Order: sequence, then C-alpha cells, then structure tokens
Amino acid sequence: MKHITGIFTLFVGFAVMAQERTSVCSFALPQVEATLETEAVVSYDDAADDICIWENPNDATTSIVVATDKKYGLITYNLQGKKLHQYPVGRPNNVAHFVANDILKNDLPLICASNRTKETITFAFLNPDGSLAEIQDIKVPLKEVYGITTYLAEKPYIIVSTKKGKVWQYQVGLQGKKVRMALVRKLKFGKTVEGLVVDPTNKKLYVAEEERGLWQLNALPWQADEKTMILKVDKEKLKPDFEGLALRENKDGSGWIVMSVQGSNAYAFIDRQTLKLKNIIQIKDGVVDGVQETDGLEVSSLKTPTFPNGLLIVQDGENGNEPQNFKYINWAHIQPHLNP
Repeated sequence: MKHITGIFTLFVGFAVMAQERTSVCSFALPQVEATLETEAVVSYDDAADDICIWENPNDATTSIVVATDKKYGLITYNLQGKKLHQYPVGRPNNVAHFVANDILKNDLPLICASNRTKETITFAFLNPDGSLAEIQDIKVPLKEVYGITTYLAEKPYIIVSTKKGKVWQYQVGLQGKKVRMALVRKLKFGKTVEGLVVDPTNKKLYVAEEERGLWQLNALPWQADEKTMILKVDKEKLKPDFEGLALRENKDGSGWIVMSVQGSNAYAFIDRQTLKLKNIIQIKDGVVDGVQETDGLEVSSLKTPTFPNGLLIVQDGENGNEPQNFKYINWAHIQPHLNP
C-alpha cells in the first residue's frame, strides 16, 4: 500500500440541500495490523460484504459475529474467526441486529439483513451458539435494497437504503416470533447509499453517500431531517467510495464514527461528539495479510483477553486465491492514533 503524508484540509462553501460543517486537521496516514482473520466465506470473487457483532452480556468471549456472503447467505463466526453456521438465504448485502430488549420484546437478538434475491429484509433470531432460528423474509417495495441499520428508541426501527439513493425508515414489531414492519419515513439522496448507522444517544442518523460524502440527520422519523454534510469525498485521502459505517460508544459519552473509505483502502475515524475527522488508518500486512477494498465493517467495545479494549472487524476484498474473508483488528492498536 502507498504510504501518504501531507496536509489534509476539509473545505466548505459548497451548499447543497443543507448547511455543511467545517473541520481542518493535519496528520500522517498510519497503518495497523490485523490480529486474526476469519475462515473464508462460501462464494468466490466479490462475495463477502458486511458484519454485525452480538456482544454476549454473560460472557464476552462467546460473542458472535454474523456476516453476509452476498452470493450465498448468512454465516456466523466466533471471536477466533472460526465459522460456526451458514445459511443459504439468497443474496444478503448488509446485516444488523437488535439486542434482546423490552421494547421489541425479543428474548434473543434479532438479525436483519437486506436481501436482493427477492427485494426483502431477511430476519432471524440468533441463538447463543451462533445458530439462527425462525428465518423469515418481508418484502419491501425497493429495487436493489442495499444498506441496513437498526435504531432502538422508544420504538424499534430499521433503516434501509438502495443503490439509487433511497433511504427508508421502518418501525418494527413482533407478533410472537413473526416480524412486522411499517414504513414511517422516506429520504432521498442523489447517488448510491450503502453505509448507515445511528448514534442512539445523540439521536442522529449517519448516511454514507458513496460518491459525495457523509451526512448527519435526525434519527427520529417525526423530526425535521436537518440534513448536514460532515465529511466530503476528495481526490487525495478520502477518495470515493464511502462505504460501511459503524459506531463505537464509550461509557463516558465519547466515541467514534468509523467509515470505510474504499477508494483509499482506508478507514476514517470521526469523533462522535465534535464530528471532526481525527485520523485515517490503513491495515497493512502482518500476522495475516492486509486489507483492501472494504465494503462493510463493525466495531465493538467488548472486552476479552485477546481484545481488551474492543475490536474493529472489516471485510477484506482481496484474499489471494481463497474466497474473501473478514479481518479482526485489536482496538488497542487503533487507539494510539486517535489520541489528541
């Protein structure tokens, strides 16, 4: 990978549909190594895409990673990268989940994935051993359903996107083990949107418009959108496409919005409180190979002996002669690059 140094500056003055924020920072582009990698997905070529992490509240070491093979289905892994179960459910692209909660009244985590086979949302309950139960699909009137995220407020929501820039928000409910959805909001962006994440504490939705930039909006469907661009693509370090999004929340209110900058084979780390870009990091060869062309990613603050301060998981778009897989990066290796 190319090592780039220099000055990075975000410019404003480009007003489109919304007010834009400004931030200026200067830094060298650091690199970190992955700690381990998962076993490969089922399909060859461009197949692995996105992941979500269920943090086991009783034993963090037995937490489960749910991944998509967008030519095959859903795959679950443990924190050692070992494949646990796989389910041929079609062409799921992005995946997210609800933890067990009193609002949705689910006693098991509820997995949801955008599925382009029949333009549905695929739902399933996740068992502690990584197996899935009650797999079901709900049709949505969208073409090329793409990104997905969840938002647990006073009501549970899922938010989905398309390759044409549509972003729709649904309220979700359960009747026994059957999922029900009701459309509550429609948003429209000019170009492809895949990466979505909600900051539940600040009640903000973040939307990665691949060829333009990262947007912030109000997450509650009855509020005004207040659409604000917080980070734009450029021709240097923030090259399109902007892809996967994830949020790391710390107990003290700090945290990070993490975004895959696919065009730069890198990851942007944005302070969730100030919305300032703190650094851009690449993943180099080490114990396992480095990472290129990342689509989906996820972050967790779980604590285990291997990952004492959490981890970042990213999809690796190049894996030699093997099908693609996912890389686990120790957050302790990332944190020094984010300190003031």
